[in-house]
Amino acid sequence: MGEFRETFEHELFHQKNPQLLHLLLNRFFNMKSEFICVTAFDNGEIIYANRSFTERLGYGSDELNGMTVFDLRAWDGAAPRDAFKAKLAANGCVEDLVLNLRDKYGRTLTFILSVETVTIDGVHCNLTVGRDITKVTAIENYRYESVQEELLQTIRSMDALVIKMKRRADNEFYYVLAEGRIAEEFGYTTANSYGRTVRELFPGRMEKEGDLYERVWRGETVSLEFELMGRILYKTLSPSREHGTITGIFGSAVDITERKNMEKMLRVSELNAALGQLAAGAAHEIRNPLTAVSGFVQLLGEQLKAQGLGGQSYIPLILSELARINDLVSEMLRLRKPKESSVARLSASALLQEVLPLIYVDANMQNTQLDLTGLTGDDACLLANGAQLKQVILNLCKNGLEAMGSGGTLALAVKRDGRKASIVVKDSGPGIPPDVLEKLFMPFFTTKPSGNGLGLFISRQIVLEMGGELTLHADSFGTEAVIAFPAEPGRVEASEL
Repeated sequence: MGEFRETFEHELFHQKNPQLLHLLLNRFFNMKSEFICVTAFDNGEIIYANRSFTERLGYGSDELNGMTVFDLRAWDGAAPRDAFKAKLAANGCVEDLVLNLRDKYGRTLTFILSVETVTIDGVHCNLTVGRDITKVTAIENYRYESVQEELLQTIRSMDALVIKMKRRADNEFYYVLAEGRIAEEFGYTTANSYGRTVRELFPGRMEKEGDLYERVWRGETVSLEFELMGRILYKTLSPSREHGTITGIFGSAVDITERKNMEKMLRVSELNAALGQLAAGAAHEIRNPLTAVSGFVQLLGEQLKAQGLGGQSYIPLILSELARINDLVSEMLRLRKPKESSVARLSASALLQEVLPLIYVDANMQNTQLDLTGLTGDDACLLANGAQLKQVILNLCKNGLEAMGSGGTLALAVKRDGRKASIVVKDSGPGIPPDVLEKLFMPFFTTKPSGNGLGLFISRQIVLEMGGELTLHADSFGTEAVIAFPAEPGRVEASEL
């Protein structure tokens, strides 16, 4: 190639070959180029390069003699260069080729090139013109990375979960992105989940949702609700495409637990309102004839006694059952919207001390132990109606004693957690099955043979009216009832109750 290089330079610089000049200048100006380079088609040897090209790479003009494009690290190996040569041979030119070259000092420069096959003096060559876009590329990369970082920070600050998954050769879906506050709370960020499959992170999930992933992989967008660590999430999955081909799955999820709870509370509230109206109307209609029946039964009993007739022993039984009906009617009347009750700052420990004598009586009758160690810690102040709250506590204690039967331990405690003050009643009974637990606050639902199913419902209503919350938690070690109120600042004495 040394002789051809000399011939090329002679034709270009000394003979001013018009055809060669036209070829070079035409390509140079059309490309708005900074440099020109001519290389041998077969082995990539550099035949000619203008000053701009050599200066960009830090070489002197003589230093490029004998060098090839391989020496400039234009190709990582023979395979990519052969693919390029095949494309060049097929089309005659390759436009807008972005290629990285190494300069004399090992730095990487980025060029945009236009390459055309030409025949010069019978030699098959590549004519390359182009310009240096290293700075432009660096700026674009910086902007891209800045936008990418800003987008990532935005996703991380969202109260949501954003995921991206790809598919392995064995058809398993694995995570490449998992960000958002929900991801941080659950510990499933990109750092913890990258490369791990859905099956590895969430055992059993693919059995439930595998068909949905397949539908998304076929181009559908699907949405579903699912539970994760006690919270309800609404997730949307859609296909992720690159150049029109599905290469992954993009998903987002938001926490709808509060919304679902509000919807449930609204349904319960509407049911309660309807039941309250129905119960109040029925109670008034029952009470009037009930009073008359009770009066006539008493009169009948007196007449039987006066005349010495039999059947007098049935009169107390009838009156007892009528009294039970009257009590049930009184409970039903509480299903109406209760009147506002007066509240005051109370000492939770002092309130429990006042109801203890009543609890001791039932506990002794059932040979049940009372655990009061939870009352020896810090006291808590709360804003409530003392009389009504005592009624709730007694009802919860009675339920706990009945659940345990003979023996067992009933624990009472006062707890303060942050801004909440709680009164806790815990029994050591057999616990409550989950399907039963979620129904216990429904009116008229009961597991007791002689119960009316209104005790817990009314107790909860009382607590809610005072701005508190009544919840039940159960396991195989027993049931815990928690009455929680916003904690009031300061302390109060028992005399203030």
